[in-house]
Amino acid sequence: MTRHPRSRVAANRPVRIRHSRWESLFLLPGLLTVGVFFLVPGAYVVYLSFFQSTIVNPAAAYVGGGNYRALAQSALFGPAILHTLALAVGVTTLVVVFGLLLATLLDKGLRGTHIYRTIFFLPYVFPLVVSSLAFMWLLQPQFGAVDVVLQALGLPSVSWLTNPHTAMLSIIIVTAWEFMGFYMLIFLSGLQGVDPNLQEAARVDGANSRAVFWKVTLPAISPSLFFALVFSVIQSFQAFDQIYEMTAGGPGGVTRTLTYYIYLQGFQFFNFGKAASASVVMMVLLGGITFAQFAFGKRWVGSNL
Repeated sequence: MTRHPRSRVAANRPVRIRHSRWESLFLLPGLLTVGVFFLVPGAYVVYLSFFQSTIVNPAAAYVGGGNYRALAQSALFGPAILHTLALAVGVTTLVVVFGLLLATLLDKGLRGTHIYRTIFFLPYVFPLVVSSLAFMWLLQPQFGAVDVVLQALGLPSVSWLTNPHTAMLSIIIVTAWEFMGFYMLIFLSGLQGVDPNLQEAARVDGANSRAVFWKVTLPAISPSLFFALVFSVIQSFQAFDQIYEMTAGGPGGVTRTLTYYIYLQGFQFFNFGKAASASVVMMVLLGGITFAQFAFGKRWVGSNL
């Protein structure tokens, strides 16, 4: 029986899925949540950044780009950006390297893996305030547990949180310790999804364990690595609790990041217009970094972004 040409053309057409209006209604709760709690406040912050605001009247006087010019002339805003970038680079490096290392060890199928997984993830569920207070005790000069170990090894005591050379490092370590378990699980799920046949084929071809990891395993989990790089930078930019509790932006402002600068302008000096303009700059800077990560990620991530 000969098939009609028109039927053959119809069979090659892509299938169109028809959506009813009722199905679109299920998106409304999520869209309303995003609009009410993210888009509307964000738009108001941009609006507020063009006004000289007070605690009584948020839009007291229109100043145009005056707040942004004040930020450009501020001696504190530029260093706050650099401190934020240093925090993001340090935290991202630690969580990616050590999170991947822990995930690789847990992927070996060792006895008690579920117990270790729980222990490593546990800091992520702790409030950052609690973790910060715990590390303040651990890093206490002379009497803290870290300095007790240093003294036992014959090393000098270190003022971790009051020394300009170690304060930011302490913040980076605390932040990375808090988030490392989360990224460990991300990497572990990626490692468990790697096709073992690819690894076995590489070994048959004569590749050693290091070559298998770099040439087969790492490219296979590139989407997990990309997620960790993007999300850890975003989390680092939002760091505030640990800085507020442990150093209050000191010593000498070396731990004063953008979020802490915004806090000082808005809730210490009640200059809401300047705080809003700093928030807009932070949003644009973070958006630019994220866009650059996506643009660069298309070159090495194993799936389309």
